[in-house]
Amino acid sequence: MFPRTAQQQWWFEEPESKNRSQAAGLRLAIAYHDRDADAVARALPQDEAEVRLVMGALENGLLALNQLHPPGAPDEVWAKVTPILDAAAPKGVAVRARALLAAMTHAMYDPTLTEVYERKEQDPYAGAHLYAALTAMRSSDGGGDIEYMRAKADELDPA
Repeated sequence: MFPRTAQQQWWFEEPESKNRSQAAGLRLAIAYHDRDADAVARALPQDEAEVRLVMGALENGLLALNQLHPPGAPDEVWAKVTPILDAAAPKGVAVRARALLAAMTHAMYDPTLTEVYERKEQDPYAGAHLYAALTAMRSSDGGGDIEYMRAKADELDPA
C-alpha cells in the first residue's frame, strides 16, 4: 500500500495539486504567524484528502528547513509554538495539536516513533495545524521570511 503517509502522497500528486496544497499550507502558516484566528479557520480545504496533502506539504517543508536550520531543543520549541497555537487555532485544535507535539517530542527519545506518526496520519487536520504553527514559529526565528512565503503562496496558487 504505497504511498502510505500524507507526505508520501504529496510527492506523488500532480504538479497542480502539489502547488495548491503547498500554497494552502503556506497561507495557513502565515495566518498563524499573524495570529489571525479568522484566517486560520478559513485556510484549510474542506476535503480531508486535500487536508492530508496540505499536511504532507507542510511536513516536507519543515523537514527541508530543519536540515538547513535545525530547530531549538524540544522545550524551546514547545515554549515558542504553544502560544501561537493558543492564539489562533480553531476551538479544540490547539489541544489536539499540543498532544501530537508532546507525543512527537517524547518519541524522539523512545522507539514508539512509528505509533506517533500513525496518530498524525489519523488526524491530518490537527497535524496540518501543528505543522503550520511550527512553520510560523520557524519564520519568526529567522528560518524563513514571511514576505517570501506570501509571494510563494501567490505564485503557486493565485487565489
